[in-house]
Amino acid sequence: MINELYKTKFKRTCIYFVIFTILFVIFVKTLQYTLPFVIGIILASFTKKANKYLQKKLKISSGVAAIITTTIIYAILVVVITLIVYKTTSEIVALITKIPSVEKLMSYAQLIIVEAGDIIGRIEPQVADKIFEYLQKLLTNAINIGIGMLNKTLSVILSLPSMLLLAVISFIATYFFSKDYVSFGNKFFSIFSSEGQVKMRDIIKSATSMTIGYAKAYLLVVFITFIQTFIGFSILKLNYAFILAIICAVLDILPIIGTILLYIPLILYKVYIGETLTAIGLVIVYIVVTVVRQVIEPKIVSHQLDLHPVLILGAIFIGLKLNGVVGMLYLIGLLVGYKVLEKVKVI
Repeated sequence: MINELYKTKFKRTCIYFVIFTILFVIFVKTLQYTLPFVIGIILASFTKKANKYLQKKLKISSGVAAIITTTIIYAILVVVITLIVYKTTSEIVALITKIPSVEKLMSYAQLIIVEAGDIIGRIEPQVADKIFEYLQKLLTNAINIGIGMLNKTLSVILSLPSMLLLAVISFIATYFFSKDYVSFGNKFFSIFSSEGQVKMRDIIKSATSMTIGYAKAYLLVVFITFIQTFIGFSILKLNYAFILAIICAVLDILPIIGTILLYIPLILYKVYIGETLTAIGLVIVYIVVTVVRQVIEPKIVSHQLDLHPVLILGAIFIGLKLNGVVGMLYLIGLLVGYKVLEKVKVI
């Protein structure tokens, strides 16, 4: 017979799974309408300690402290985003005009296969055809993904009126959430009993700590990939090093095949035009980026979440295969939530 303790835990786990799934679906489906307020809550949570400090040191009201911290955080964001948008836009526009067509890239690949056959020896025609077919699919997918990302980025950048409206509403929401953070929290906790308030505060504290820890850890991994790629491309004097490094960092989210979608076409192109040293340099940069990522990601991410690296990698891979980034976030959120509830002994 099954232990009663495990029966109870299984029932609670099933209830948690259903509730989390429903809430996640609602959140994703309504995000386009609630995004400014989600941003406001997130940024207000970061300014909470600063508000308390200003109120204590300067003897000012929560409203004055909130307007100061909100203005500072948005000023920093505006400066950073403006610099990134300026650099990214200029490189995207120049890059799109110079991206070769699929047919041209395939002619490069076919010539490379022929030249490789002359060097290595005769390649069976059937083998060469298979290699060519595989490269064609790989390059087509890489180009489609790359162009799609560039066009999407440009469309976001060009939708300035809606972005400006989003920024204004987010600023106002951040101010009010920051100003009344304590009162909002007290009203929320008032619906629970005394014992329930203690447990709910523990749950929210643990959930916030682990979620922020994961976000910081994964952003660190992506940022390290970006820095390594940007430095490597800059040393090799590649054009559009900044935007290519951003694309590489975004692709790095994909397990195993992520960065290779950028590096393989670049390496093949450099070999074709005769820049062998640059191609070798790109191979070295790719190896360094891959090795560093494989070493640091499981350690950093699993340490922050207190979860086994296999669970994290499984959530990333399975989630992306099931439903892209949304699926990945769902499975990671599911794991984090379960770990939090287990930690506070709800499950």
